[in-house]
Amino acid sequence: MIEDFVDIRGARLHCRRAGRGETLVFLHGVQGLPGWTEALERLSQRFAVIAPDHPGFGRSACPDAIEDVGDLAFFYLDALAVLSDRPVHLVGHSLGGWIAMEMAIRSTARIMTLTLVGAAGIRVDGVARGDMFIGPAGELRRLLFASEEAAAGWEALWQASPDLQEIYDRNRHAAAKYTWQPRLYNPKLANWLHRIDVPTQLVWGESDHLIPAQHAAALAARIPGAETVMIPGAGHYLDIESPELCVQAISRFIERQRP
Repeated sequence: MIEDFVDIRGARLHCRRAGRGETLVFLHGVQGLPGWTEALERLSQRFAVIAPDHPGFGRSACPDAIEDVGDLAFFYLDALAVLSDRPVHLVGHSLGGWIAMEMAIRSTARIMTLTLVGAAGIRVDGVARGDMFIGPAGELRRLLFASEEAAAGWEALWQASPDLQEIYDRNRHAAAKYTWQPRLYNPKLANWLHRIDVPTQLVWGESDHLIPAQHAAALAARIPGAETVMIPGAGHYLDIESPELCVQAISRFIERQRP
């Protein structure tokens, strides 16, 4: 894995890269990336994986013009033209899934396939969601993970160095900026999901308490031809909790789309 910075219209985007083959861009979730995760490593054995830090997260700059998720979508559409000379497989987790949908309703010219993993972005009437910004640490672990062991391992990654602890705080600030009000969704997004015209898969943890599994059904009903895979025993961070099953679902879906 290598790390570098890419200039996107004057903004420095920090990226992690590894692997060969067709390009897969992974858009991370609300807490950001502490490094090269097992899921990314597994994906890089099949694809040329690029995992950027969103503007304002990690080591990426945040241009003044980027104020909300819609702005992030336009930013990443510009970024795809720089990151790859061909259309990419776009995978978005949580906040990253929301960004990916906002990108796809605007343009799929540079997107081959779309995989949404526990994606935020819409609200389902009658379904209570968690709030990652309010409550004790124990409640946050319950929202994000089904397993205490996985939650503890994730927290340990972020506590591994003072630099990572500082990045974690920066990520929380950026997440609040983009998702605070309304919490983790765009009231208008659901109206435009019919515009997504590339093969789409929804991958969800059955025990996701932040963005419950009913959201997968709601998205599948609005995105033409969308397929759904449920991962048993996994919470919101299913790519961390069940990396093998998550990567299998992503890889098999992409392989089925090949001519």
